Amino acid sequence: MTNKVRVNFAEATPPTPSSARTWSPQQEAIFTWFETRKVDGADVQHLVVRARAGTGKTTTIVEAASRAPERQILLAAFNREIARELQARVRSSRVEVKTLHALGLKFIRRNWRCEVEDGDHRGERAEHLARLAAPGAPQQVLRLVAALHTKVRELAPRATLEDVVEIACRFDYVPDECDWSLQEVAGAALKAMQLARQPTAVVDYADMIFLPVAMGWIRPWFDMVVVDEAQDMTETQLEIAGGACRRGGRICVVGDDRQAIYGFRGADCGSLDRLKDQLCAAELGLTVTYRCGSLIVDLARELVPDFTAAPGAATGEIARCNDERMMDDVREGDFVISRKNAPLVAVCMGLLKRGVRARVRGRDVGRGVVALIRRLRAPTIADVAPNLARYVERETTKAQKLSEAAREARVEFVVDQAAIVTALCEGAATVAELLARVEELFTDDATRAAVMCSTVHRAKGLEADRVFLLQGTFRPGDGEEANIRYVAITRAKTRLCWVTGFES
Repeated sequence: MTNKVRVNFAEATPPTPSSARTWSPQQEAIFTWFETRKVDGADVQHLVVRARAGTGKTTTIVEAASRAPERQILLAAFNREIARELQARVRSSRVEVKTLHALGLKFIRRNWRCEVEDGDHRGERAEHLARLAAPGAPQQVLRLVAALHTKVRELAPRATLEDVVEIACRFDYVPDECDWSLQEVAGAALKAMQLARQPTAVVDYADMIFLPVAMGWIRPWFDMVVVDEAQDMTETQLEIAGGACRRGGRICVVGDDRQAIYGFRGADCGSLDRLKDQLCAAELGLTVTYRCGSLIVDLARELVPDFTAAPGAATGEIARCNDERMMDDVREGDFVISRKNAPLVAVCMGLLKRGVRARVRGRDVGRGVVALIRRLRAPTIADVAPNLARYVERETTKAQKLSEAAREARVEFVVDQAAIVTALCEGAATVAELLARVEELFTDDATRAAVMCSTVHRAKGLEADRVFLLQGTFRPGDGEEANIRYVAITRAKTRLCWVTGFES
């Protein structure tokens, strides 16, 4: 993504502008670059758009892409849900919307005839590669190797053994209570990555990122590449996006560095500034929010000073209440947001007992809870609590071998999961009933008429008129913790209520 390239605008015919509409000066400046390559009258090859929460980013980039003169434009989306939203709004046949996983699969299929591992068989390829790389290893080690090489394929396709060891420590893929050392597990994971290069009829999602980079299959297919939600992409994903741009093409990187909250998952949280430097790009901003009331904006501006309310925005409301008052006030369509999952389960169950429809956002969280309950092997509901205590003690002890950051993240995750199970056990008569509760409570459908209980991470990209934030679950601090608070605050359109009575 470091080539300084030029577009021959004389070779392309600009599209017809959209019907008359009032655009902000910030949006018009972005459109001007897409149309003419000019920022403040100067020719600029590449652009970074720093777009704050609720500033009309999606509308702006869809409109901008339709005005660009390039014949083939890639609009790279962070996930399939965002890709579907963008595709529904794109009017130009010259704009192709793809996730970077889908783009990676396209590169793979130019070289291999293959299908993608489906949901019912998720993990089979990773386990198969682990067995080939570590024949005769115990099942515990095979699971560890499978998880580790999958993570490394996603994050570091050119990894050395030292890189694999670092990732193992960072994401808690460290062996315990077995004869295999960390170096041996990492070596097996590295061997599995080499085996993953061999032609196969079935690839997995990690392959879609790994193989194009590791095999040198990235090809420049597009005259312009627009990367949406760049702060949530990994460095490898961004490499695929940049490599897909033809020599002479343009790159526009769009995102909000203050919504970078996925560092724990391997996102390149400094991507906007890094790419701006690498590309020698100009920067334009979208800082005027059309979502939040002015009082809510004022609160968010304490964290993000350039965040601004739209002219004529409603005042909005900032309120405070305790947990009991929230349970009386909350209604269907409201969001209840926490930094952790466990308090949300308690809220959701309390609302259901009151006859208020409520769900916890995160079907995959539910799957993880189900896996934990089954792992406890509790024959009766009375056995869950002691087995759970032993699980927490064991996992906390194992975490002491990790780096400080990885240890803190692992312990937080284990304690949160245990608290979820404890909350779900209340009033359950059997383990089967406990499992059924998990299936009932956790969902990814944000359109259902219910109170949506969500972590900040899962509420990102969503909004509601009224939002309740469980104050005690948030941490003080700068960096990603401040970003988490900013994302949480900016989910609210008209009323934001801080709720006391829930502790982290």
